[in-house]
Amino acid sequence: MRKGLETLNFKIVVLDDDPTGTQTVKDLPVYTDWSLQYIEDGFQQSHNMFYILTNSRALTEKETTALHTTIIENIEAVSQKLDIPYMVISRGDSTLRGHFYLEPKVLNDAADKPFDAVFYLPAFFEGNRFTYEGVHYLEDNGTLMPVADSEFANDTTFGFKSTTMADFIDEKSNGEIKAENVKHITIQQLRNRENLFDVFEQLADFDAVVVDALNDEDMDYFVASLIAFLNQQPKRFIFRTAASFVKAICQTPGEIIQLNDYQQSGHGGLMIVGSHVKKSSDQLKHLLSNTDIEAVEFGVKILETPDLLEGYIQDLTQQVEKLLSEGKDVALYTSRDVVKTNDINQNLSISTQISNSLVQIVQDLAIQPSFIIAKGGITSSDVATKGLGIKKAEVIGQVTAGVPVWLTGEEAKYAGMPYVIFPGNVGDVATLTNVYEINKTRKG
Repeated sequence: MRKGLETLNFKIVVLDDDPTGTQTVKDLPVYTDWSLQYIEDGFQQSHNMFYILTNSRALTEKETTALHTTIIENIEAVSQKLDIPYMVISRGDSTLRGHFYLEPKVLNDAADKPFDAVFYLPAFFEGNRFTYEGVHYLEDNGTLMPVADSEFANDTTFGFKSTTMADFIDEKSNGEIKAENVKHITIQQLRNRENLFDVFEQLADFDAVVVDALNDEDMDYFVASLIAFLNQQPKRFIFRTAASFVKAICQTPGEIIQLNDYQQSGHGGLMIVGSHVKKSSDQLKHLLSNTDIEAVEFGVKILETPDLLEGYIQDLTQQVEKLLSEGKDVALYTSRDVVKTNDINQNLSISTQISNSLVQIVQDLAIQPSFIIAKGGITSSDVATKGLGIKKAEVIGQVTAGVPVWLTGEEAKYAGMPYVIFPGNVGDVATLTNVYEINKTRKG
């Protein structure tokens, strides 16, 4: 379907709450710094889109409010300086975790001019996530279930109860947006190729709009209609989406790539697994049972005795480094214990402490692994920004569906190195093993 992407006179800025959102694009820059210097560099790229990694899924509401206020102010300053209009996509999780309502609202409140509407498009087809009749679904072992009935709805920080997207927005906005006021673009409208201009024209005052989508063709028709409308009308829209909408509006959609062309060190490779969702735990178990990768466990209960933490991290670092130097691949993973409290912010703090411990091991390594695979959103973000010191990387494609690969920049601890970012909630039980085998083959 011809979408008219070449006619869209906007620089599209994707604010990604963890690195996994680059899982459907390629040949695009991603920045971990949102200062004016880097945003201007993004605006001056030849592509129609660039990413800013906010890692806001690891932040409190107060922290993400301050962060997004700064980012939109900087985007608008650069946009005005260069006289290039912009479009913002707030990319979040396809299982509805994260500051789903808050982040678009902050961007709207802090912008020079308010947005007419926010579109909610959480579909992610590569991950088997679909929106139908206003309900968001995931496929689990061949069965579709509302995301509200899945383990993800019980997330210790971002859990929810609502089944329909309208009720979900009502719940997450604490009633500020009533479910009955949420607009809805249905699958029937998309499949019947209805003219959506009347819908777009009536949007005002930051209306909330849920969009159904079951496949790329549905999403492409929505994007084609949107672009045709925006080329005629000066409306201001913002988008809270998963990765499939980003793919649909990107001029360089992702593809599966081969990693054999990249030079490697002679050491072993490093996989870091921090995600605790059931899919990640099942994949980790399969990996350890079906490969010869060396297992190094970070026992999260050490956090209960903080005086021992530093020495424990040093011991694990030495163990990992010794194995890598012997040419052995290492899976460094957190124990599957869940340390949590009844305080949401305290749960975030615990997650941050665990992630910081894994990052310190990466920071302290004195040798370069032949490859690095990071499993989980917060883990992969912290390893990228803190462990590897990445400021600007290039999304070069996907190693398998939904698993993006970055090429690190010159400023990184290991420059010009492919960095595989494996989302916690993607793939089947053998996918992590398969991705490891690809990298192992590449090393050998």
